[in-house]
Amino acid sequence: MRFPLETRYADYDSKGHANNAVYLTYFEIARHRAWVDCMHGDADFPFIVAEATVRYVSEAMIGQSLDIEIVTSEVRTKAWVWSYVIRATEDDRVVAEGRTVQVMYDYAARRTVTIPDAFRAMLTTI
Repeated sequence: MRFPLETRYADYDSKGHANNAVYLTYFEIARHRAWVDCMHGDADFPFIVAEATVRYVSEAMIGQSLDIEIVTSEVRTKAWVWSYVIRATEDDRVVAEGRTVQVMYDYAARRTVTIPDAFRAMLTTI
């Protein structure tokens, strides 16, 4: 799933570069879109993010259009990995890439749970 990112003025530092911290927010936006649009879930996610990594490849400057792509790169018993690539729209140059590990979680019981089969099937479509 690939879509345009809507960057904000506050995303940039005094030199006009996208601040390193906003990339995790961009990943969060992609997670939300994947969960709601593709998994047909609601915004009350039944998972926790257990791990997040970002690798910065090239600069993103204020005013540049960016796209983000999210794909399911691994599905485990209780967890799955979403991988992300952020690209500059004008030349398709990779700006950053990363991944997050989500763990299915029962908030009432306060414990991890197995990914339901229906969710597992939908994850493979992202």
